[in-house]
Amino acid sequence: MTLRAKLLGGYLVFVAALIVLGGWSAWHLREMGGVSRNILGNNYDSVVAAQGMRESLDRQGSAVLFALLGQLEPARTRLAEERKRFDAHFTRAANNITEPAEGDIIESIRRDRDEYYRMVDAFLAQMRVPRRQPADGPAPKTDVSDPGGRFIRIEALFHQLQAECDNLIQINQRAMVAKSEAAAGVARGWFLTTLGVVGALVVAGVGLAIVLANRIVRPLRELTTTMERVAGGDLEAKAAVASRDEVGVLAAGFNSMAEHIRQLRRSDLGKLLVAQQTTEAAIDSLYDPVIVTDADGKVTKLNPAAEEIFGPEAKNAGRHVRDIAHDSRIATAVSETLSSQQPVAGEGAALVLPLAVDGSERAFRLRTTPMRDEEGRLFGAVTLLEDITHLREIDRLKSEFIATASHELRTPLTSVQMSVHLLLEGAAGNLTERQHEVLDACREDCSRLEKLMRDLLDLSKIEAGEAAPHLVAISAGDLVATAAEAFRAQVESKGIALKIDMAPDLPFVLADRAQIERVVSNLVSNALRHTEPGGEIHISALPRDGHVAVSVADTGQGIPPEYLPIIFDKFVRVPNAPAGGAGLGLAISKSIIEAHGGQIVVHSKVGHGTTFTFTLRVVHEAATALPSRTWETRHEDTDPGH
Repeated sequence: MTLRAKLLGGYLVFVAALIVLGGWSAWHLREMGGVSRNILGNNYDSVVAAQGMRESLDRQGSAVLFALLGQLEPARTRLAEERKRFDAHFTRAANNITEPAEGDIIESIRRDRDEYYRMVDAFLAQMRVPRRQPADGPAPKTDVSDPGGRFIRIEALFHQLQAECDNLIQINQRAMVAKSEAAAGVARGWFLTTLGVVGALVVAGVGLAIVLANRIVRPLRELTTTMERVAGGDLEAKAAVASRDEVGVLAAGFNSMAEHIRQLRRSDLGKLLVAQQTTEAAIDSLYDPVIVTDADGKVTKLNPAAEEIFGPEAKNAGRHVRDIAHDSRIATAVSETLSSQQPVAGEGAALVLPLAVDGSERAFRLRTTPMRDEEGRLFGAVTLLEDITHLREIDRLKSEFIATASHELRTPLTSVQMSVHLLLEGAAGNLTERQHEVLDACREDCSRLEKLMRDLLDLSKIEAGEAAPHLVAISAGDLVATAAEAFRAQVESKGIALKIDMAPDLPFVLADRAQIERVVSNLVSNALRHTEPGGEIHISALPRDGHVAVSVADTGQGIPPEYLPIIFDKFVRVPNAPAGGAGLGLAISKSIIEAHGGQIVVHSKVGHGTTFTFTLRVVHEAATALPSRTWETRHEDTDPGH
């Protein structure tokens, strides 16, 4: 039997019970109606007839009195009318005998009525009326003498008839009361019987509902228990199939699904799922915080280390990363990764995120990587916050040491330079040609060492905030064009083309002219060293999202991909690069741009050239914008750099 048939059968039983109860109640109501009609149609009619005889008899007595008063003819007319009424009521009562005593009373009334009519007629016949006197004489008088006391006997018979009518009324009234009480008793009995039937049907219905519910719910409960076991990892659990209804079909289907899952666990896909679970376990075990987002930037997973910073995963899952991140740079990195579909790594002091963990502030470096499926489609991003608190402390100590050492070396280096200069000027007498060559080499090395110390001191001051830029509103086009034109002669002397391309109506930017010109000088100098004659250096400036983006591109040899992540670090030099730098120019440029609230990135491909791009905030955006951040976009196998 199907589940539908079981439910339908249960409802049909309830409907049948309602039909039986309704028929029972209708039958009893019909019987009660019959009892009521019996009371009204029998006894009530007898009461009405007896009351009519009583009233008609009273009017006949009044007519006899009118006859005694001398109104004989009117009395006779009225007597005839009332006798007709009396006889009609009597006939109605005689034809409606319902009680045992009614027959004797009716016969007594018939006998006394006939005697009463006879005596009244005889009494009226004895009454004499004299001849009519002349018209002008007095009115004649009726002789109302009553020899023998006949009127007294008529009056006694009159009262006897009244008593018999009253007796008939009382008998029927008592019968009505008795029948009403009997009907009430029957009604009470029927009510109790109906109540018992209803109670029995309710108990039977509840019992049937419990049985039916148990037959339906018990298999579902067993199926639910089996599902919980399977969800808990017990793939060998099976649901009992005890019926062929829909629940049985569902249990059989569940068992089939569990079998497929068992097979899947043993298949390659099952292994993949296990690998995925292993990956999630590995992410959870990482010491550094990890945020996993989907292609829309919404959080899908936080490892325990990230939960210590951003809150529980259950609370933050499904929310956009910008709603849970305490620093806007995290949301910016995720957005950049999803839009460019390339890894994004924050480098430099401005990209260190200070976040509170367990009540103490720690420094984190941002790493964001896109996630793709086997077909290369983007489906999310993974953001790693690398704890570099200890590295920051080491870097601080290193910077302080370099600054101190550079400062202390300036005085002896100056003395050495002056001594070499004096020797070359002839202070030590005639020098041989070989001695001149050695002294010239010493002077060049001293100059290079002096430049290196100046760069180190400048970098230390910038990183320590002692050389903060003096920001003023400057025309972006004028600033870049002036800095670039200063190199035109030097670039063209090497047979390299210099192209300057400025967008029309560039806005004003907030910048320190001297520092930005130094950045342009460093970038152009790098491009000049790495570009062969016949190449081209292209300098451009374009507006971009509240900033002006300045690019310096060359057609040189490019930067190997493995050097792109560290190209802005101190003392980094690309192998086989031309001599002439100590590896501090890009580090200084990056620090200057970060101090301006801008970004600097590099795109490069070996053999195809390099493009450095930095941004400066426009004047109307700078007042309200959050501090801008610096990002390095790493194109793992396509980007070149310097």
